[in-house]
Amino acid sequence: MTITRLVRPVLFSLLFCGLLSSPTKAQSRSSTDIEGRLRSSGGGQIVGLRIRLIKQSGSRQATEGFSRPDGTFFFRDIPAGDYLIETLETEDFKATATSVSVVPVPGMGPTIIPVLIELPTKSNAASGNPAVVSADVDVNVPKAAVKHFHAGLKAMESKDEERATTELKAAIEAFPDYYGARLALGLLLRSQKRFQEAAETFKQLGQLAPKRSVPHVEYGRVLLDLGQKEDAARELTTAIQLEEGNWTAHFFLGLAVLETNTDVAEKQFQRALEIDEQKAARAHVALARIAMARGESEVALKHLTAYLKLVPNAPDAEVVRKHIERLRSKK
Repeated sequence: MTITRLVRPVLFSLLFCGLLSSPTKAQSRSSTDIEGRLRSSGGGQIVGLRIRLIKQSGSRQATEGFSRPDGTFFFRDIPAGDYLIETLETEDFKATATSVSVVPVPGMGPTIIPVLIELPTKSNAASGNPAVVSADVDVNVPKAAVKHFHAGLKAMESKDEERATTELKAAIEAFPDYYGARLALGLLLRSQKRFQEAAETFKQLGQLAPKRSVPHVEYGRVLLDLGQKEDAARELTTAIQLEEGNWTAHFFLGLAVLETNTDVAEKQFQRALEIDEQKAARAHVALARIAMARGESEVALKHLTAYLKLVPNAPDAEVVRKHIERLRSKK
């Protein structure tokens, strides 16, 4: 079974050791690994792509990793359950979501679930020469830098954040213009809430890849974390100029100007929802806040209801439900 948000990724799932003949989900100490590979027929950079494993029950993130130079990725010792494997939107590729079920068989030893995901290229990546698309960054990277980069990605996969940070910094020291290493390090630092260090790392990405929106989106997001909303708005506006169809840029630009220009913020949130309502679901909450400030209770109720319909198990779902009850009680 394959679930697709923007595309239809190809999923090949084969559970070894007689798994297909045993449909019953049972508890077991047998380990289950997911071994996947990303593939693209339209070019684009597949190394270092962030991949998330989401448990469908409750929409909770189980783990995440990054693709290796050959596009492979691994999730080890995954508990039984139904999951989504998500690849995030990048400059070259659209986002994907692929369903996979983990059903270990007691007493049968390790189970491996192989997954193949076809990454759909964006129009700007697919229309030109694929070699040009994949070679606009990280050209002629020294072997020493590549070695550190790969070691950093491997450490991130194994949740060894200290080693990952050390290896990625070593990669950048060996090759200061290493786009992939800077992007991975910036994301890692932001996840650790080391926002100032992340900002310094992201700041140079725009110079390394001037035609890519991702550096400006990531820099803008971390500037928001630092409370530098005006600077964040400038970076996110640049990202939209480079890629108007980037929902993330519109959403975070809306957050950046929410307190100073609600009209602009409203347009950005609406545009984010037009591009991808599922991923930009929280834009409904922001629009509800704007509506409440204007005294438009019916509009606020509409947005909050839409938000819960999209993500009924969101961490703030109970809070949103209480707001909905209060709004309805005032009718």
